[in-house]
Amino acid sequence: MAYNAKLPIVAQDNLFDFFRERVDSAARRQRAAVSQDTVYYVSQLLAEQAHREDDEASAPTLVEMRERAANSNFAESVTWWRRLGDHALIGLGFFREHLARRRISPGYYAEMGAGAYGTLSRLLRDPGVSMGDVFGEMSERFESCTEMIAEVREESRENNASDIVRLYDEWQSTGSARAAERLRQLGVVPVRFGGIA
Repeated sequence: MAYNAKLPIVAQDNLFDFFRERVDSAARRQRAAVSQDTVYYVSQLLAEQAHREDDEASAPTLVEMRERAANSNFAESVTWWRRLGDHALIGLGFFREHLARRRISPGYYAEMGAGAYGTLSRLLRDPGVSMGDVFGEMSERFESCTEMIAEVREESRENNASDIVRLYDEWQSTGSARAAERLRQLGVVPVRFGGIA
């Protein structure tokens, strides 16, 4: 999958703190049952993505990443499983509409990402290695993590007419409670045939 994974840069002294505040706030609003360690991991991932220079046009596909992870030595395997999970998380959280335009199933990305984090959790499940627990939680709550990222993305955008239409399209295609709530905040009542969402 090729997309520019560079996130919007914001004028703030510490980019990690900027994202941590927003991810933490999104987790609370969504009542996402994630630990502070997971909030920190997602925040750090977003801060790292904001500083990326490459456009990932030459990045391997999810299947290629999984193949490399499965057929590498332990250290390389951990790196590839993490890269696969992170790529799927960012792709689904920040670039969902791009995936939809390319007719890539969000379920495919969720399955690959959650599976990668689950494998990492098992590989790193040693006493005193908290990252194993973080990856386990991210595997179990992958959709919540993508929704937190999507909410951070929404907060970082200006809300012009095309953004609202895009958000409405996202709500119609996914049924996202976050998208419906954001539409209500913008004064748009999401309606399905047969009633209000």
